[in-house]
Amino acid sequence: MIIRKLCSGLIAGVLVMLIYFLVEQSGFVILIGVYLLPILLIYGVPSSILSDFVTKKISGLLRGSLALFIHLFLAALFVLIPFIETERSLNSLVFITALLSSSLFWCIDEFLRSKRAKDICEKIDDLKIY
Repeated sequence: MIIRKLCSGLIAGVLVMLIYFLVEQSGFVILIGVYLLPILLIYGVPSSILSDFVTKKISGLLRGSLALFIHLFLAALFVLIPFIETERSLNSLVFITALLSSSLFWCIDEFLRSKRAKDICEKIDDLKIY
């Protein structure tokens, strides 16, 4: 499970960097990556594990919706507490980045835990390279 969470965090961080690179092609993307990837790995992975723990006895759409809410709530909480008194434009950019990265983290993690992803991994494992 932890490997799946680490992979989800890394992929989500790279996707957020790619999205910002498509919007504004500058070195700002590297700055986002330098700060975002460690936050996703140090704060996002335990938050996602907590989300799985809270929703483990629930199934279906309710479990997915509650897990998404927990991801978004913890991301917003992480951003709102330290950035209450900072500049408003910077605060909104950080808030949007946190929500974007946490929702991508959730989407990727839900895909990786699905049966379809397991089938794809089995097909890749069946490939032999000589």
